[in-house]
Amino acid sequence: MGSAFSEASLSFTQAMLMNTVLYAGAAQLATIDLMKMNAAVFVVIATGLIINMRFLLYSAAMSPYLHEAKPLIKFFCAFTLTDQSYATMSANQNKFESNTDAIHFYLGTAVCMLITWHASVMAGFIFGNFAPASLSLDFAVPLSFVALLIPTLKTRTHQGVALFSSVFSLLLHGLPLRAGLIITALLAISLAWFIIEKRSKR
Repeated sequence: MGSAFSEASLSFTQAMLMNTVLYAGAAQLATIDLMKMNAAVFVVIATGLIINMRFLLYSAAMSPYLHEAKPLIKFFCAFTLTDQSYATMSANQNKFESNTDAIHFYLGTAVCMLITWHASVMAGFIFGNFAPASLSLDFAVPLSFVALLIPTLKTRTHQGVALFSSVFSLLLHGLPLRAGLIITALLAISLAWFIIEKRSKR
């Protein structure tokens, strides 16, 4: 991410400010690309918001742990919520004895990820993209999501919904403004809800 900031001719201060305010790697990459193409401000902002709409789902899943937490804790947890921190919480949710344990676990995870992310971005900005293009490191991002996803597929229901999501995300990939991602998420949620409701009536 840091090398992308550097290639976009952002100053170090601008890069670190954006990295702090917009703490979301996928949205940063998309908006930086649009900014380099001199896209309209509305398009840049709308794209970032659409990409980050998945955090509404993460927030809904996290809310049971935080409903009695202090406002400052809620704010920090919301600000540091990422795909990785949510996946870590999801993979360990059966190990928490109380909401307090869950919050402490999340805070430790989030702080470690926050420090690592900012340090990596700073290093990327200072040293640039020194890796050769032949390594195809662009695949590192989607591969990291796959690594986060696989441990959570513990039942056939999880696996079925994941397969359903994969198929529809490919079918809807060409929609403008990355709308296919949102539609796929909504369809997957609807499928999961249908399965849960059907089982509860048995």
